Amino acid sequence: MTLITYLTRIHFADGVLEEALRAEMERLSKRRPLIIAENGHLTGAIAERFFSSFPIRTSAEVFADVAPLATERAAIQISTLYRKTDRDLVIAFGSSQAIDMAKVVRIALAHNEPISALSRDEGGAQRIAKDLPHLIAVPGISGFASAVSDYARVKLMAGGQVLFSSKNLIPNVTICDPTLTLGSAPAASASAASGVISRGIEAYLSPGYNPPADGLALDGLGRIVTHVEHVLRDDDLIARREMMAGSLNSALALQKGLCVVHAITNALASVTDVRIDPCAVGRLIMPALIRFYGTRSNGKTEVLKHRLGIDAGSDLADGIACLMAGFPLPNSLAEMGLQPPDIEAAAEVAVQDRSIANGPRKLGEDDVRAILSTAL
Repeated sequence: MTLITYLTRIHFADGVLEEALRAEMERLSKRRPLIIAENGHLTGAIAERFFSSFPIRTSAEVFADVAPLATERAAIQISTLYRKTDRDLVIAFGSSQAIDMAKVVRIALAHNEPISALSRDEGGAQRIAKDLPHLIAVPGISGFASAVSDYARVKLMAGGQVLFSSKNLIPNVTICDPTLTLGSAPAASASAASGVISRGIEAYLSPGYNPPADGLALDGLGRIVTHVEHVLRDDDLIARREMMAGSLNSALALQKGLCVVHAITNALASVTDVRIDPCAVGRLIMPALIRFYGTRSNGKTEVLKHRLGIDAGSDLADGIACLMAGFPLPNSLAEMGLQPPDIEAAAEVAVQDRSIANGPRKLGEDDVRAILSTAL
């Protein structure tokens, strides 16, 4: 069996892309997809496999100008293209940015009112239409944070950003093919592993009661810790498969809610023109965040240490830092191009995000500033 139904339809197998994409398009009777993929993510042999998967007489349009954070302006542009070219399906390929952009486009297509009126703060969870255009997500090495989630964030033309949250935003189908990640650069693989580690830890520590999500978070952590070094060293398919499974499980664990790292990294993205890697930022700030939580970690510290392979007598924050120390990623926010004014501005924005309260101890503006400063 390659089909898992948990929140949505998920195909998971080596080399399943062609079979699953063709079968799902035929099941939906769709032949005119709009494909959203970042520049450079749909090229070479992967592009050949992808486009050869379509049923006969398929006509496709491609949008590749995907920004680091989905924008209202792009959503309007893409939805106009969708209508003008008479599309009947959205396919998002590769990154979380592409998949989030596709979610926002679906909202723009299904509603006549400004998309900002459908934000979580405006009651969008209840008001976002059920009959959104169908979305098939094909995540690559960096796509799992969005591939099975019910969230999307968008930058507004009027300034600021809003979060959408609705079960109707979850892709109708997600296709997980580990062979698509073969050959990924070590930095991309290390970034994906860092994302799984931060999402898994935060989901498990979140005070919400969701035993299946806790189990998924721990499983994802175990798979990454066991296989990440092998992936970085040998690019082995078995290790790639386990890493993709870990990525999927950590994303499914987000049913407990978006995490504090998400709030902080999105705040950084909103206040700077520097294109940051949220997972690389999470790697830098997670130890300080664990220290901030301290004894309020819901009695789960020892379980986390065991799953992460950290000695029982060791400090969890130190162990997490050691675990990710050798990853081929920037070793400071300054190395990413961020400056002290960015930290100041991001702290103000982060505390306005509801996700900032989704940990065992709520952060204030000074707390965010202090945590980011440790990574500067």
